Amino acid sequence: MINPRVRCEAQAKKQMRKAENRKCLKLSVFYTLCFFHFLLFTFLLCHFITFSSYKCLYAADKKQREIPGMVFVPAGEFIMGTNESFPYEGPRRKIYIDSFHIDKYEVTNVQYKRFIDATKHRPPRHWKNGDFPGGTDDYPVTNVSYYDAHLYAKWAGKRLPTEMEWEKAARGIDGRRYPWGGTWYDNLANVSSWLGLGWLKKTGVFVEGKSPYGCLDMAGNAKEITDSFFQPYPGCIYKNDKFGKMYIVVRGGSFKTSKTLAAVYIRDIIKPDEVRYDVGFRCAK
Repeated sequence: MINPRVRCEAQAKKQMRKAENRKCLKLSVFYTLCFFHFLLFTFLLCHFITFSSYKCLYAADKKQREIPGMVFVPAGEFIMGTNESFPYEGPRRKIYIDSFHIDKYEVTNVQYKRFIDATKHRPPRHWKNGDFPGGTDDYPVTNVSYYDAHLYAKWAGKRLPTEMEWEKAARGIDGRRYPWGGTWYDNLANVSSWLGLGWLKKTGVFVEGKSPYGCLDMAGNAKEITDSFFQPYPGCIYKNDKFGKMYIVVRGGSFKTSKTLAAVYIRDIIKPDEVRYDVGFRCAK
C-alpha cells in the first residue's frame, strides 16, 4: 500500500511540472510574439527608409532635370535620318544617345545682348550701334556664326547641341516627320509660303508646333547651328565633296524655306565663320 505522504509529494511534483510547462509555454509564446513584432518593425523601418531614400532621390533627380528655360531629353534610342530625302540624310536608323537638356526656345536678341554687353563681343551685322532693332527683344538672334554661337553658349554655361541631340529633341523616338507628327499644318511653324518670302517672328508663338519634349520653333522661324561637322551617317554610301570638317550642320526650317525643308531630318550646312539672316541657334547642356 502506497504511503499517503509519498502520494501527496508525487501529486505536488506533478502539479509543479504542469505549472512549469505552462510557464515555459507562455514564455515561448511571448518570445515568439516579440520576435514577430521585431521582424514587423524591421520590415516597416526598412520600407520607410527605402521609400524616404527613393523620395529624396526622386526629388533630387527631378530638381536636377529642371533647368529654367530648358527641357530634359532622357537617354535612349530614337530613329534618326530618312530614306525618303537627299542621300546624305540617310540611311534611316535607330541610335542611342545619353540624356541631355536643350533650350525650349531659340536664343533671343535680348539674351544675346546681355552676352554682348558682358563680353564686348561684336554684335550681329544688322544691329545698329550695338543694339537689335526695336520691338524684336524676343525674336531669335540671327546673323551669328558658329564661332559666335559657341562663345555665347560657353559664356552662358552651356554648349551647342550635337546634330543627333537636336534631331532627337525635335523628333522624339517614333521617327515622325515634323515636331508635332507626320502631317503638315500651316499654322504650326513659321516657314515661307511663297518664293522664300517671309520674316522672323517672336519665339514661342507656334505653341501647338512643339516637339514631343516641349521644344518650340524647331520646324521654322530660324535655322539652328549645331556642334557637328557635315559628315556621312554610318552606312551612307553617298559621296559628297563637302563631307569633312569644312562645314557645320544647321537644322530646322526657317521663315525663308518651304515646308518641304521643315522636316526634322533635313540637313543644311554653313561654314564656321559664315552668317545668315535666317540662321540662329539654341543651347544644350
